[in-house]
Amino acid sequence: MAGANAGQIAYWNGPIGAVWAREQKKRDREHAAITRAGLEFAAPHMGESALDVGCGSGTTTMLLAERVGPKGSATGIDISKPMLDVAAERVKEAGSRATFIEADATDHKFAPRSFDLVFSQFGVMFFEDPVATFANLHRALKPGARVAFICWRHPFENPWAHVPESAAKPFLPPPAPTDPNAPGRYSFANPDRVKSVLLQAGFHAPEFEKFDASVFAGRTPQEAAASAIDSGPLMRTLAEADEETRTKVRAAVEDRLAKEMGPEGIFLTQAVWLVRARA
Repeated sequence: MAGANAGQIAYWNGPIGAVWAREQKKRDREHAAITRAGLEFAAPHMGESALDVGCGSGTTTMLLAERVGPKGSATGIDISKPMLDVAAERVKEAGSRATFIEADATDHKFAPRSFDLVFSQFGVMFFEDPVATFANLHRALKPGARVAFICWRHPFENPWAHVPESAAKPFLPPPAPTDPNAPGRYSFANPDRVKSVLLQAGFHAPEFEKFDASVFAGRTPQEAAASAIDSGPLMRTLAEADEETRTKVRAAVEDRLAKEMGPEGIFLTQAVWLVRARA
């Protein structure tokens, strides 16, 4: 596969994609409350055909398959082969009716007007040209059908990532200036920008709801720091850092997370937008 999102395709088929595939159960636990809220917001109905964009290791696609029932269908699409391999194994073990496509949602040739619902959990913020991608998805929806997705709000509203990243910052090179709208975790944090993307792509009546969840980071500061560094928000940042830097960052993150310690461990807030619109 190649095209507008070639960089993302390479990234999610490399070492990071392998880590995400391996850590599927951990991510499901961390996102469980958000997943429930997102699916309730999307409101899939029995008999509907649903497309799950950026389906990863298949959790949300399998849940959609349960909700649309045997007369409906749930198809996941993702660019990451490591995660789709996990999804395929899980479907086989569970006897789920979910199916998967390894392809880029930006230029995949979907059958026109074939879906009642396009859903995504954290899969829509990484497109080089989100208007083009959503326009392609719009063509795949039946008239009056809907898109519903989950995306992160502002970094300052997300201590689960902001706390460890802020602790690590003094030990890292100054980041190069970036466009806040460039593909990335927070590229859909601004609802005005998201609304503009959806309207340009042909959708109408976009709606936004805030949802916050408390995520368990670890039983101790050491455990929480390891989670953030080895398979969490700092994983990408430290991918090419030397061991000395990693050691300093780990110590600083542990010290900072110790301040969040409660009687049952460390819990940090996740803050998302729930977004939906009509085709």
